[in-house]
Amino acid sequence: MIIVFGAGISGIGAKNLLESKGKEVILVDDKVGEINTEKALDILETKDVEYIVKSPGISFENSFVKKAIEKGIAIYSEIDIAYEYMNKDIQIIAFTGTNGKTTTCTKTYEMLKKAGFNVELGGNVGRSFAEIVKENKELDYIVLELSSYQLENHPKVKPYISGIINLTPDHLGRYKDVEEYYMTKFNIFLNQGKRDKMIVNVDDSTFLNLYKKAKELENYKNPKRIYISKNTKGSIFVSNGSIYIMKDIYEMYNSKFNLIQSADKLIDVKDLALKGEHNLENMLFLIATAKICGIPNKVIRNYLKETKSIEHRMEDFYKKSNTIFINDSKGTNVASTNKAINSYENDIILICGGEDKKVPLDELGIEIGRNVKFTYIYGENRYLIEKELKKVGYNKYAIFETVDECIKHIKENVNFEEDNTILYSPATASFDQFKNFEERGRYFKNRVIEILGENNA
Repeated sequence: MIIVFGAGISGIGAKNLLESKGKEVILVDDKVGEINTEKALDILETKDVEYIVKSPGISFENSFVKKAIEKGIAIYSEIDIAYEYMNKDIQIIAFTGTNGKTTTCTKTYEMLKKAGFNVELGGNVGRSFAEIVKENKELDYIVLELSSYQLENHPKVKPYISGIINLTPDHLGRYKDVEEYYMTKFNIFLNQGKRDKMIVNVDDSTFLNLYKKAKELENYKNPKRIYISKNTKGSIFVSNGSIYIMKDIYEMYNSKFNLIQSADKLIDVKDLALKGEHNLENMLFLIATAKICGIPNKVIRNYLKETKSIEHRMEDFYKKSNTIFINDSKGTNVASTNKAINSYENDIILICGGEDKKVPLDELGIEIGRNVKFTYIYGENRYLIEKELKKVGYNKYAIFETVDECIKHIKENVNFEEDNTILYSPATASFDQFKNFEERGRYFKNRVIEILGENNA
């Protein structure tokens, strides 16, 4: 017997895959499971449990999980189970990081499809990895977005191409400190061998310092490295407003090389469809992946010019007179929201707030104080954000309990004839009022239209 603990997307996927392989599976969930946790504890005492598949949202501090570990029962993730049954001829491309991983993974998937590959997208975005494996399609690649939760407990997954987009503090309610959170993400490299590829963001000093420490701790097998940089120090780099690719993508550009002879110009940064410094970083990861997979520069260039923003990530969805509305519900931490604030030239009116993630908010307060015309704060952590705004002497804000109240206040108090950008970027998780950031983003978009009227974009 196998217990799947948690009936989310990953749990249901794991159950379906295991049952397709003839396994006896019991789904445990206190709301929608076949049995609840109390009955599952009885099973641990009376039945022979082969192992437990734990959903990523459930901590190892959970009482049921701790009891299973005490009894010597192995705990696996849905990612581990899917990888065990996956056709190993399929190559895995996997990215993690604090911000940008959904955009990078989604756009990598689209890029590979455009280039003619058979590819699926899953993990922490879209479908579960297990559901993809269960379908048993003939695929060239599976692109996986992996969260720190999915990379806990020494995962077995072995990516052909991997990367950590960036590292900033997050999820400190789950981990003892920020370094434990960061080091969990480094498990993405754990099983890679010398034929595998690792994309290194050389602009991220936090990553570089921890990678050195991670190698010492884990004895990594040194996958081949491709270096990316928004400056002139990578295999794929930016110089004078243009993106260049070294003719040998495993060799870094430096001043001893002649730029024209050593690298090919791919595209001007101004021609990228996805704007902002953070998207430039994401696209460098995409370009590196495309070159590893042998995609011609012309195909990459055309894709980069034409692609569109994904839902909930700096999504321009509504306009009223001269004021645009941006849904950035995927902005679930301070660093992500700060990057979003810096991506727009119009006056910013920010809506932020949500669950208290027990992380520092001082950088958010500083950024708002510098660059935001007016701020609406709502949700569980609204008074914590207000405290940081007061520290920097910022008083152009209003506090409400719900996002509905924010939108209604905007209707009555904002001059839509002015060139404003109303940015919904919460800077934290959604769980105080919503199921996830997707539900939060769709709710916001629907309520804007219902309260303010039809879109005039």
